[in-house]
Amino acid sequence: MLKGKDLIRTNVMIDKELLDEVDRFAELRAEDRSTAIRQLLKKALYEERIELAVQKFREGTSFREAAALAGLQYWDFQAELDKREIPLIRSLTLARKRLEPE
Repeated sequence: MLKGKDLIRTNVMIDKELLDEVDRFAELRAEDRSTAIRQLLKKALYEERIELAVQKFREGTSFREAAALAGLQYWDFQAELDKREIPLIRSLTLARKRLEPE
């Protein structure tokens, strides 16, 4: 059991094939099923939060708001955008305007 964390028991219905995959994952990592499920859920939630933030950024949410939604620092969120080849400045006109001397 995890020390210092309150664990809450819950039940989830999943198909046999998925459960077998979880068990294989747990065995490869020399962990019990519950630990494997917690780790997989944590990773999936982290990745889904980033995907949602990237989607929101593409739809017009500000960079800072999207980074906060992703739960990432500025540079980490920028790295996620870079991986997806999404520019910070979406408008060529806006980019030119920012480069013009004042």
